[in-house]
Amino acid sequence: MAHIEPPGFPIERGKIHEFANSILDDNPLYHDLDAAKAAGLPSVVAPPTFSSAAAFFPTKGAGGAPIAGLDMRFALHGGQELVFERPIFAGDVLRAEPGETKQYEREGKRGGVMKFWETETIYRDAEGKIVLRLRNTLIQTAGVVK
Repeated sequence: MAHIEPPGFPIERGKIHEFANSILDDNPLYHDLDAAKAAGLPSVVAPPTFSSAAAFFPTKGAGGAPIAGLDMRFALHGGQELVFERPIFAGDVLRAEPGETKQYEREGKRGGVMKFWETETIYRDAEGKIVLRLRNTLIQTAGVVK
């Protein structure tokens, strides 16, 4: 995948509008700049799940990097958590950096030892303030679950 230069996740008003339409959400704060400003916001706000678009703006060394020892043949998506420090607004340019990573094992009930990887990607705004913490859990089973 090509990387955007300079690196970052640019939050564009039109893309927020498209995304909100795709999830059938007509909240005026996602579409109407005047309504957002009347509500005391600096610009239109992105729906919480809009942050999933960050996957298309990878930053080297921050999230999405291959995990050593992970066998994708037996990998499962264990979960995802979004922790917002503030809303995401049109005009933001977020920069990703790696956060905390944990790895551990547990005995499974049907498929042997399961390996868990918990990763965190931290998104900061132009002022360096944390806007979003994205936490992912990957699970690797010992083989095909019976």
